[in-house]
Amino acid sequence: MNQERIGKFIAKCRKDRKLTQIELAEKLGVSEKSVGNWENGRNMPDLSLFKPLCNILNISINDLMSGEKVDNQNYINTLEENIVDMVANIERKKTKRKKFIIITFIGILVMMLIGRILYINYELDVKYDSRTMNCNITDKEIQFNIKGQSVLNTYYTSKIVDNKTIYFFHTTINLYNKRRSNWEYSQSMARLLDNKNVQFSSFNNIDIESKNIEVYYTDNSIKQIEKASSNELNRIIEKSYLMCSSSN
Repeated sequence: MNQERIGKFIAKCRKDRKLTQIELAEKLGVSEKSVGNWENGRNMPDLSLFKPLCNILNISINDLMSGEKVDNQNYINTLEENIVDMVANIERKKTKRKKFIIITFIGILVMMLIGRILYINYELDVKYDSRTMNCNITDKEIQFNIKGQSVLNTYYTSKIVDNKTIYFFHTTINLYNKRRSNWEYSQSMARLLDNKNVQFSSFNNIDIESKNIEVYYTDNSIKQIEKASSNELNRIIEKSYLMCSSSN
């Protein structure tokens, strides 16, 4: 079926019947826009509207599907062709609809999977808190401890600046773990503020060789520090929190 030809035929028959698009739409219980879309060939009337539309326009369904008046001599052949075309058109629409549903369903699953991966793996920065974070340097190691949390990711790196070995610590928590650990965090903080034993802690012990050491907690990521130039590194140090140090 040629939608453009059918649309022009509907428009011609409507005008022959001295009907406006609004009047035809009201008779069929559809919008004026729907009639406009039929006549512009953008889409076809619903099958349920074929008979009432043809009655109003004083044409046969075969005429409508052909997009022209069909003479009696070719009526049967044209009807058979139109039926075949209509069935094929319906099947094409069904196939398109199925493909759309499948693609939409797969898209939703992919978005859910990506969202789940991000939810589990996305890391939030943990800001410095002197009440919970402490540092100690022994002859052999740096002891970095965060009270009140046990599901943290602690990263560190070191840089040599003015003959000093400077360690930078940065801590994150996965979004998934943050939601799960809210109870743990609040209970631990309550015990800490009450000067009671803290049930949960995150420990990090780093072996050292140098004796001239400064340990900072930074809000910058470790990757930023590793890529930083000398000037950038000095600015990072200025904004970081000195936790402990040792000197010769």
